Amino acid sequence: MLSKYISAYPINDKLLLSSYVRGIPLAKGEVLIKLKKNKYSVKVDAHSVGLFSIVLDWRQTIKSFGKIENNKFISFRYRSSDFRGKKNGHMEIDFKNILPNIISAQPDPREDDRRTMSDSFLLKTNDPVAGIFNLALEQCNNTVKVFDGKRRYNIKIIKKEVSVLDDSYLGENAVETIKCNYEIERIAGYTKKELEKFPKKGKIWIKKHSKFSFFYPVKIQIKTNWGKFLCYTKERRI
Repeated sequence: MLSKYISAYPINDKLLLSSYVRGIPLAKGEVLIKLKKNKYSVKVDAHSVGLFSIVLDWRQTIKSFGKIENNKFISFRYRSSDFRGKKNGHMEIDFKNILPNIISAQPDPREDDRRTMSDSFLLKTNDPVAGIFNLALEQCNNTVKVFDGKRRYNIKIIKKEVSVLDDSYLGENAVETIKCNYEIERIAGYTKKELEKFPKKGKIWIKKHSKFSFFYPVKIQIKTNWGKFLCYTKERRI
């Protein structure tokens, strides 16, 4: 179990992040992971690169922290901050109570009737970062329930198989992974435009860390209206 492992060996590691659309570099950044005793902390910093940065100067910082229980992350607090040129936005959610509570948001979904949803939909949900990592930590064995402050959705695994990933970005000839095909079940909070535009399916590849006893997402693929979106994370070489 992860909690037993990190009780003896705390983890403080950084993954490198890069994303592409139709093979064109979109963004890069890093993912800082801290695991100690029964607590976790994940921080994601990313910014636009290449041609995309000329069109839109974009930066994002995401922070998620909480506890580790039964080999999965349980969200306590989540904050996402976006900077797009002169426009700024953020979302901060407290997950410690029975129902998650939005602390602060810009724009504020509580002022949008399209975002209203039943309290029952929000029970036992996690933030988006914890949700993705839980897919990996549990090796795609369970559906994850996600609330991002605006939308409520499930990520449901529909197929799982062992896969050898041969990808130049990862810097290795072959990486043994678990490939998981998933579908996104939209529960509540979506606008009509989002229902038409947002993806319904995707794929995620997970692998065991080379130094630590935990699995993490190494590649995510989503089909979007703009083309195939790919997001990679890889371990730093020392």
